[in-house]
Amino acid sequence: MKRKISRVKGRAVARALLDMDFQWAAQFGDIGLNDLNYSDLFCEMWAGDQSAFPKTALYEFMPGVSRRTAVAYVQKLINEGWLLESNDAHDRRVKCVRLSPSIAERLERFLAFVHHRFAALP
Repeated sequence: MKRKISRVKGRAVARALLDMDFQWAAQFGDIGLNDLNYSDLFCEMWAGDQSAFPKTALYEFMPGVSRRTAVAYVQKLINEGWLLESNDAHDRRVKCVRLSPSIAERLERFLAFVHHRFAALP
């Protein structure tokens, strides 16, 4: 895609992206989750068509880190109660993971801000 964007529109988009990053830190920084790789994970889970995911599927939701780091991040979130883990109803060997209600609430506020912020672009 070679379509150029005007300097004014480009600046507006850049500012909106920066505001989005700042808002992530505002919503999740107080609980130590200001790393944007958590944003990738939570947004992928939120956008997915299921409420719980196989634990091993979550590692693919964090493309900015190695698989080993993604495993550690997911386990940390489970240990701290930010993600909730349970056995799969059909296969007890599979662990399913879903967002905790408090993370879902924070994520909803973040997504509402982003929607509002990007809707305001010229």
